[in-house]
Amino acid sequence: MTNFDPSWCARINAHKRREPEPAPPPPPEPQPVPSAEATPFRLREIPKEHVCELCGTVMYDHNCKIVCPNCGYKRDCSDP
Repeated sequence: MTNFDPSWCARINAHKRREPEPAPPPPPEPQPVPSAEATPFRLREIPKEHVCELCGTVMYDHNCKIVCPNCGYKRDCSDP
């Protein structure tokens, strides 16, 4: 049986140099969010629930129509 030197592998590959890994790119700078006054457009606020103008009941949406289940009043979803 022969004596086995475990460091032989390190000596064989000692002449090979590793190239340094490139540095990761810097993170992108955050873009400033334009304020409501700076833009020519205003965002339309959509209410979470619609209230009937006639009886005050909460209305529901149905295919771009807003319908009151109590009195049957209907509105189009594009109406303000």
